[in-house]
Amino acid sequence: MRYPNIAKMRFTISVSPALSRFNLSVLLHDEIVERLRRIGPRIHDINFTCHIAPFMIDAHGVTVGDSENTLHLRQMVQLQEQTGIRVTPVFNNIYVPNTRRNLELFVEGFKPLYEMGIRSVSIPHILWLKIGLFQCTFPDVGIKNTVLRKVHSGQEFWNCAEAGYEYVNLDQSIARDLRVLKEVARAQTRFHELTGRHVVASIITGEGCLGACALRDEHYLHTMGHHQTGDAGSNVDIFRYPQTFSCLATTEPELLSPMHLGLPPFRDDLDEICAYFDVIKLAGRRALQSLADCIASVETLVDGDGPFAFDPPDVIQYAFSHAEQHGRALARWRQMVRECRYQCWDCTACSDLVAAYMLRGGERTRAG
Repeated sequence: MRYPNIAKMRFTISVSPALSRFNLSVLLHDEIVERLRRIGPRIHDINFTCHIAPFMIDAHGVTVGDSENTLHLRQMVQLQEQTGIRVTPVFNNIYVPNTRRNLELFVEGFKPLYEMGIRSVSIPHILWLKIGLFQCTFPDVGIKNTVLRKVHSGQEFWNCAEAGYEYVNLDQSIARDLRVLKEVARAQTRFHELTGRHVVASIITGEGCLGACALRDEHYLHTMGHHQTGDAGSNVDIFRYPQTFSCLATTEPELLSPMHLGLPPFRDDLDEICAYFDVIKLAGRRALQSLADCIASVETLVDGDGPFAFDPPDVIQYAFSHAEQHGRALARWRQMVRECRYQCWDCTACSDLVAAYMLRGGERTRAG
């Protein structure tokens, strides 16, 4: 087998609540259900937005009204029943105080979900797992952490596993830190040897954030902290559209794609790092089209055999297609990003590719 590590991968996919709006039945359409059944053995679970106290705001700023929340939850449970794929409500607001009272509120709020058949959940607070009230109340529910906790070492993975998480989202930047990725894999193996529990390690594909962005942590604080306040629109827009301080501050943000957080686009490079984790998490709870994109990505990775595992950014595609002029720069980029840790202050591998793309044919690219 040419790509043995990709072949063993499973996936977490994501669903937008927009698929349930206006009583749409898109989520349960026969074609979607059938495609999910077909790739079901490769799907670990399906993430979806859900609001219960004390988690009424999430890190993406995805909001749902009460009736929409109920409808989306009901349809997700139906999707689980029709496909046999476990669905996971995501509670990722790390700024909700991790008090005992909030834990008790959460346990009470989760009971209706449990009665409906939910057996997987994302909980952001490791303290709550250590208290153990949730596990005592729902002993057969698998618990995932949130990528916002930025697990980036073997010890941090161990701490999550020891607390009781069965699925640990690793920090996105670890995809460019091969040494630490191997360290996490060793911690995972050692924990299994000592406890008999295999704790899943997952990495998200990427959401367009720059690896060296100074505002990555504050982005989530801003989104969650300013939601539904008098100036919510202007505050949230700082991170959603090209603004002075945003990752999208350039009028052509796609040019920065080589510097984005995420997994490598080349199938050879992806196969190398897939030896050290179990699940690829495909993002997309914000966009209506995300479910179809997730399904297509899984199908491409499972059945494809071309040089690219994911659709490459234009900058990378251009360098690959013009290997005679830019092959050396692309090869250098591929080598550097294996362990660059997004130390962009000391590297030009990405900017060299961007410059080549911008100057192609002697013309500066236009925003598309």
